[in-house]
Amino acid sequence: MFNCYLCEKESCYTSWFCDDCRKIKNIMNVYGKEDVLDILNKTCLRDNKQVGYKIDTIIKSNALKKIEQTKKELEPRLEQMVLRKKKNLN
Repeated sequence: MFNCYLCEKESCYTSWFCDDCRKIKNIMNVYGKEDVLDILNKTCLRDNKQVGYKIDTIIKSNALKKIEQTKKELEPRLEQMVLRKKKNLN
């Protein structure tokens, strides 16, 4: 019994690679390791510019959620104020 040579997590009995890692190895055989590595770098890893963009997106999203929550909290109070004004004008 051996550990998989790629993921080092799964146990293998008759091969060097577990089933999932064998699929990855076969993809590398078809497309070439350079292309597979390039795809992984572009899709799984982020550079500083991409990290900054992601942080900005999260901050904007959180700010919008807070604005919506505050709006929902204030709407009933605003309606009550409008009703009081109408009563006072009549």
